[in-house]
Amino acid sequence: MHLTAINSLLAGSHADASRKSGFHSSSLVQPCDTFYMGALPSGTVTFLLTDIEDSSTKWEQTPGEMRDALAIHDAMVAEAIAAGGGTIVKHMGDGCWAAFDAAPAAARTAVDIQQRLQHQSTVVRALLRVRIGLHTGTVHPTDGDYFGPVPNRSARVADLANGGQIVCSAATAGLLSGFELHSEGTHLLRGIGVEEVFLLHAEGVELDPRPLRRAARPTNLPRVPTSFLGRHEDVLRAMSLLDAHSSVVTMVGPGGVGKTRLAIEVGEAIAAAKEKAVQFCDLAPVGDAEAVVASIADQVGARQQAGMDLLGSIADYVSERQLLLILDNCEHVVDVVASIVDRLADANGVAILATSRSALGVHGEQLMNVQPLAPATAGVELFVSRAKQHDVTFELTNANEAAVREIAQRLDGIPLAIELAAARIRLMTPEELVGGLDDRFRLLGGSGKGTGRDALRETVQGSYRMLSAQQAAVFIRMSVFAGGASLPTIAAVCTDDAGISPDDIPDVVLALVDKSMVVSSVEDGVRRFGLFETMRSFGDEELFAANERSTYRRRHADQMLALARRQNDRLFTPAEPDAWRVLDQEWDNLRVAFDTYQDDQDADASAELVVSLAWYATLALRSELFNWAGELLDSDYMEGRPAFTDLSGIAAMGEYVAVSGRVTERAEAGLAADSSDPAGFCRLALAAVFLNNTLTREASDELTSAWLESPTTIGSRLLAEGLRTFHLFTYELTEEAATHAAATALITEETGSISAKAVASWTQGMVMAPIDIDAALDIWTDGLEWPRSMPRYHLFASVIDGLILHFTVERAELSDALRHCRNAVQDALDQHYYVGASHTFGVTAIALARCGDAKTGAKLVGSMIANGHRPRVNARQALAVALGDAVDGYQAAGSMLSVSQAGRIAVTALDAALSRIEESA
Repeated sequence: MHLTAINSLLAGSHADASRKSGFHSSSLVQPCDTFYMGALPSGTVTFLLTDIEDSSTKWEQTPGEMRDALAIHDAMVAEAIAAGGGTIVKHMGDGCWAAFDAAPAAARTAVDIQQRLQHQSTVVRALLRVRIGLHTGTVHPTDGDYFGPVPNRSARVADLANGGQIVCSAATAGLLSGFELHSEGTHLLRGIGVEEVFLLHAEGVELDPRPLRRAARPTNLPRVPTSFLGRHEDVLRAMSLLDAHSSVVTMVGPGGVGKTRLAIEVGEAIAAAKEKAVQFCDLAPVGDAEAVVASIADQVGARQQAGMDLLGSIADYVSERQLLLILDNCEHVVDVVASIVDRLADANGVAILATSRSALGVHGEQLMNVQPLAPATAGVELFVSRAKQHDVTFELTNANEAAVREIAQRLDGIPLAIELAAARIRLMTPEELVGGLDDRFRLLGGSGKGTGRDALRETVQGSYRMLSAQQAAVFIRMSVFAGGASLPTIAAVCTDDAGISPDDIPDVVLALVDKSMVVSSVEDGVRRFGLFETMRSFGDEELFAANERSTYRRRHADQMLALARRQNDRLFTPAEPDAWRVLDQEWDNLRVAFDTYQDDQDADASAELVVSLAWYATLALRSELFNWAGELLDSDYMEGRPAFTDLSGIAAMGEYVAVSGRVTERAEAGLAADSSDPAGFCRLALAAVFLNNTLTREASDELTSAWLESPTTIGSRLLAEGLRTFHLFTYELTEEAATHAAATALITEETGSISAKAVASWTQGMVMAPIDIDAALDIWTDGLEWPRSMPRYHLFASVIDGLILHFTVERAELSDALRHCRNAVQDALDQHYYVGASHTFGVTAIALARCGDAKTGAKLVGSMIANGHRPRVNARQALAVALGDAVDGYQAAGSMLSVSQAGRIAVTALDAALSRIEESA
């Protein structure tokens, strides 16, 4: 069934379900629907973004009032935007994104919205603390949406606002004559850089006095929409253990007791206190040793490095980072996790918080037993809170309090069991629920009071048995998903020929959410549905018992392969950012699909999945895919197959990113099998080696010219033209370089792709550099916005920034040059992109030589050479002038340093140099 049809069904059927579940109806429909009030403006456009402050908490605490308030908000904002001449692009979460042809109209609309809100009732004003951001730039809509740096920067400007504030970027402020604007100075925009921002003051708008929000410390903690109850002392206890006693703390307790939620709360507290960065790794979706290590690497951002296994690379990445690493749901892979923790526990600055049903058994581990909630207090509070989600009229009264207390007691205070019982409040009163418990858990499917684990399983079984046949079938089939799925994906996998059609899925899934059997969340504006690990394990057992596990795992894998194909087709198009977002969200499911094909020994499907993901993985530096390619190549059934050459090139790119010496070996093996190199990955890897300056001019010329004769994909064409331009630029063949740079611009015009825009900016700056270096730097600086606007790190952010650094390190003010080098080195280390870090060492050596520290610069160059990269002539000359014959000795000392060691030395030296300049000023 087509996506639009599913959402139409959902929109039509959801009105009644929203009243039952406490969801705002549009929040389920909106990810795939746009909300036009007219044609989207083009050219110079001002974006207005609204967002309700702390809306998730308000939905949890007062769902009925919040639903009514949000209806007022939506109508009010739509009316104000229409009156101001704007166009609603789409609704996002509990907010709105609109576009205006003129900045003053957007600013007047923002003021109008805040004034309208302040005329609402006290209750509505308390619920609707609206944050508004304004930013202006040049954009052109594609397929009813906007992509690129301008909308990305708009969202980051809005992130700075508190409820009741209107924040404008400098670009918008410059267009607002006659408005009262107060500069708030420069603020860091996450993933972009610094921007001067302004607060818009207006008569009749009571400005919130709080300072603007700052970028939070990095964390990938999942958002939890429900309130945290009864565990605050446990949070303090866990923080105390992590702080005072051990770098490894394991929260131990039965399934459903709330370990995951407690760990998230501890992570939130530590991140808020800015004590450490926090990385959350959910291990529930993975089940074997290699997958566990790969999943942790992916979730924390580590990439495999030369001379290290993947676990060693993770240890290298986390060391010195002042990091809390949360490993959640370890019980099914406890032996693997124990070996990982043993390896990581020695990394300086790293603390590990694990959740498991049993101890890991590692040296120095501190156990923290997570007890059920106190039934008479927190257990009752939890029941009432969750019951209100399912029936907004429910209240704890003198008449039903004893029954609620009895429910919490009989369920041993197990939070998940209490939530499942509360989900039935629209079917039974608390007294009726107690009656079922008295009858030996007859209605809950159990056999009387037992351990907490028994109570949970009996409750899960009871909830499962109360499902309709359709609901039960969809529930157990959803256990094949890792990390959840969207409604269309669930519809594609979980239907059958007998009694469940795609048309049934929206109602069935909503019913499962309503019964607390399925949880929903919003990620990047898309609502997804999944199972808690306890539920997923139960569903998997039932699926196996029904003899359907292999059938639905294969259907899941085939759906993920189809998804990978579709998203691959959207790369190098205007929808590229959305394709990246989808692939990022589905990565756990894609990993499971690869494992399924491997288990089935389906070499063709495995290879097609890897090849379909290769351009995304290459540009996003998703190194796990390179390992999949290597795994297939190392098997005994891939050689001679059509995909062998593509896989060889993909694996070669992995070797390049890892600064490994096997790049050429892998790539040439692929070319030997098929010299046409169908997707261009083999030649891309060899050209990347040229970027390290290891090929001769003749070899580079032959490679880049031959590549242009056979590209069959847009990606291959784009990179072939780009790297040919780089070759010609390096050897000062400017006129011919301009021809190929123009070809990248033409591809950009044809595709509208952000990656193409980044490559075209890179090449056009190279053509301009010999003529007007300042103009070239402007091209590169503007071009850098494109890769930085993508949902995750983009390879060309490093490539473009490297050229900027190369051409400014000798021209810029010394402090600016040092600061730029420091940021470039640190960024590459943060991204665990050691190729990028090593490339910066030559220009960093120049900057350090300028400030009198050529000795450290020579060590960096020694490390650079030892790791396969050659410094440019100007770096060698600067060191020779400063050190004379002594340069060889310092370079020899540096050759013993790994890239990460040299990188940390570089950052320390650059910081010291900047401090000296500040002290002398």
